[in-house]
Amino acid sequence: MWIGAIRLSVQTAARPSYAGTDNLVQAVIRRDGTELRVLNLDYPAEDDLEPGSFRVYDYSGPTKLPRRNDRTPELPDGVGQIPSPYPGYGFEFSRGLNGHLGIRLHINGDDLWIKDRVDLYVRFIRLRATSFDTLNWIEDTDWTYVASWGQNVTLSTDGGEGRTDWTLALT
Repeated sequence: MWIGAIRLSVQTAARPSYAGTDNLVQAVIRRDGTELRVLNLDYPAEDDLEPGSFRVYDYSGPTKLPRRNDRTPELPDGVGQIPSPYPGYGFEFSRGLNGHLGIRLHINGDDLWIKDRVDLYVRFIRLRATSFDTLNWIEDTDWTYVASWGQNVTLSTDGGEGRTDWTLALT
């Protein structure tokens, strides 16, 4: 299965009033412990992760989710195949998401952040018939709910305030 888009819905704790952060928080997408991509939880023109805030971060397309094959081998140089054995972008999870997909939250500074809830949605890319004799890789138009992590976690590079990283595992 191929993921062509990722949506992270992120809730910052409402209390205490210092639950928000001005530091960059990143979501590191992993497959079987291997880093696939680092995604910034950041709207440049907003104070994103303030106390009680709820933000939705969408990442899609080849610039955000470049192709990361799992068990599907790359075609050798100079060899083409129609349809291609893989889409032009996205993350492959040959053995499914459960037990293989992880998201490591990482904070880049000592201004603590308290994660309240993170919800994960994806849009899959599937090989579909586009005519009676043509198959193409097409990204779903609808988001598929995958998981929620609701445990409050304090992140900070200051060890007295929290931890620098927290892994959200899909089991």
